[in-house]
Amino acid sequence: MEEAASAGAKVIGLPENFSFMGTEAEKKNLLGQIEEETTAFLKETAKDLGVYLLGGGFPTKAPTGKVFNTAVITNPNGEEVFRYHKAHLFNAIVGDGFNYSESNSTESGGKVPDVIQTEYGKISSAICYDIRFPELFRALSEKGVELCFLPAAFTVPTGEAHWHVLLRARAIENFMYVLAPGQTGTHDPHGKRKTFGHSLIISPWGEILDEIDNEEGFAIADIDLQKLSDIRSQLPSLEHRLF
Repeated sequence: MEEAASAGAKVIGLPENFSFMGTEAEKKNLLGQIEEETTAFLKETAKDLGVYLLGGGFPTKAPTGKVFNTAVITNPNGEEVFRYHKAHLFNAIVGDGFNYSESNSTESGGKVPDVIQTEYGKISSAICYDIRFPELFRALSEKGVELCFLPAAFTVPTGEAHWHVLLRARAIENFMYVLAPGQTGTHDPHGKRKTFGHSLIISPWGEILDEIDNEEGFAIADIDLQKLSDIRSQLPSLEHRLF
């Protein structure tokens, strides 16, 4: 983050599970601590660096006794200005030997994310598996979103097959910038749980503006709101919807 800010970044996103990637038992035992320390870290770092900072997914308490998978945006003053609880929960068998059952411990937020106005455009965020549900992004489009985060911990099999095409599709369908910070690495002692990485920044025209593969680092690109406005004006498909 310090390197990205030094390179000129004013809006920075961290991937899903950026502050905790452990077992369900560890998550339950550390829940309050994870939430408190992560929130403090985001506020302090955003203020120190003078950036809008997305914490792309970490466990917070839900009233049901489960947790929410929560994304938070903090402004350059260190104030929380956005909070979203992941709506679509990942329950799947993808062929990597790891059984994904997010709903066992996590509660759906069940709502479309808010959109916040900033000097860098109208910003929002979904989380990971949400990318497979275009109706969520259409709802964000109706709220005027211009820059949407998609922090993720995508699996390797689904990432290789679908990561790039889904992200580009959501950007093109809604003529918005998509910033997709992707978790990377191996996350269990048996080497089964691996994430795909490939953090991307995608233009409203579907162009990949920058990408890092599966190493640690950051992608960086300029967000051109005038270009976005021109695209929406020249090809006003968002105004042509019938359904």
